[in-house]
Amino acid sequence: MNDAELHTALDRCRDAGDAVRMEGFSFHLSGYAVRPRAHLAGELVDLCLKARAMGLQADRISIGGGFAVDYVAAEDWARFTRTQGPNDYHAAKSFSTSDFYPYHSPVAGADALRAILAARPDGGGTALADRLRDAGIMLLTEPGRALLDRAGCTIFRIQGVKDRGGYAILTVDGTSLSLSEQWFNSEYLPDPVLLPSDGRSGGPPVRACVGGATCLESDMLTWRKVVFPARPHPGDLLVYPNTAGYQMDSNESPFHDLPLPLKVVVDEADGRIRWRLDRRPPC
Repeated sequence: MNDAELHTALDRCRDAGDAVRMEGFSFHLSGYAVRPRAHLAGELVDLCLKARAMGLQADRISIGGGFAVDYVAAEDWARFTRTQGPNDYHAAKSFSTSDFYPYHSPVAGADALRAILAARPDGGGTALADRLRDAGIMLLTEPGRALLDRAGCTIFRIQGVKDRGGYAILTVDGTSLSLSEQWFNSEYLPDPVLLPSDGRSGGPPVRACVGGATCLESDMLTWRKVVFPARPHPGDLLVYPNTAGYQMDSNESPFHDLPLPLKVVVDEADGRIRWRLDRRPPC
């Protein structure tokens, strides 16, 4: 909403009386910069105070957009973004480094929240945490994948291997919908791990990309030519690590005529690791 629309919305909430409970304001910012989020949060505190003067509840704000996860060291991420190029991808596809998730982030997870709370929205004066406390305003956050760092993996069975001159294309029993980075014209960069079905090991390394099971040219789980320690074969498994933050029920659809993937829940009870199939229907 722009300023005029916000003014109209507040007037209508006031006029609605008990029919509407106006609890506060929210925003969603892409990216992970601390300063813009703290600045906008400060503006929402001021809006809450304005709404309260009109008799509205307005006692909470939500600072939408997730908190970054720091996956790799700064020098490793800098080297990858500096050296990667179209030759590293199937069909010479090119990615801008700004399209990639920032796999290195100097401020991540809970530290990002601490930095936002310590920031001074107007460039000076009172920290955001103190402004929230003084105004009695509850802060709602949306940590996103930061809650799922190092959690989850996704497993695909290799259905076919095709040579393309210098590298191979693997097809698997799944689709790019299984990794939500593909929504954003990006690439899920952690290397999948090859688990041979017959326990074999050794052999010359093979570079390969990974395609999905549909007929769409864009259905690529991994455009990048990943180096595998041996030649993959049909029946082998590919294990993508750390995918809990990228896997969403909303991505799954029966349109591809494949069974919807089962989800396995692993937890610890009485000092023992246990697993079970999650058979709850999707929301």
